[in-house]
Amino acid sequence: MAEERTFRFYECFALTTLTGRKAADILDLLDIMKNVSRESIFHHMHQYFLKPHAVEPEFPNDFAVWVSESLGEPLLAEALANVNPFEFAKIEDLRSELMRIIHEYLGNYPPPRPVLPGREFMFNEGITIVLPTSMESGPQLHDFLQKLREVDFSSIYFHFYEARLRLGRPTDDFSEYLSTSLNRPGIAARIKSLDPYMYSTEVLRDKIAALIEEAL
Repeated sequence: MAEERTFRFYECFALTTLTGRKAADILDLLDIMKNVSRESIFHHMHQYFLKPHAVEPEFPNDFAVWVSESLGEPLLAEALANVNPFEFAKIEDLRSELMRIIHEYLGNYPPPRPVLPGREFMFNEGITIVLPTSMESGPQLHDFLQKLREVDFSSIYFHFYEARLRLGRPTDDFSEYLSTSLNRPGIAARIKSLDPYMYSTEVLRDKIAALIEEAL
């Protein structure tokens, strides 16, 4: 991408499979979390942002949602919600942090009762299927902005959210392109500083667009 003056937008969707493993209480959750696949941790943490939400969710990952809504443990839910998956370059480091939080909680509070049948946490796995779009911006910033506003929300997820894990560093495809291909390091740095964990894909799209508009 660094050698190209154009930017091809890609979109994606999550291909989800069932693992058949489920947790009825926090001890089950911890035990399964120890050895469940990386694709499962990825699905429940990263791909949460690829799901369409009618309203802004209170908690930004599946583990925190279940602990809050099914187990009724708001303190643990809040602690799990504070784990930003985009700060971790490796899934194993993210897994370790989630387990550390649960261990710490169990060291201070008794385990909550099991949930009722049907309310168990279902561990799924997810991979991201990526598809090219017909959207390709030219070497002008205003053209990039126009295409950014038109692409599917999954394109924002792929190029900004999941890019951090794919690239192995705290950056994104948009910032890389603006900095290296359009020679706009200033606007690239401002976009790069946006924390994807703080926003939905649509809100983040608006914020990126606003920053680009200021630079035009």
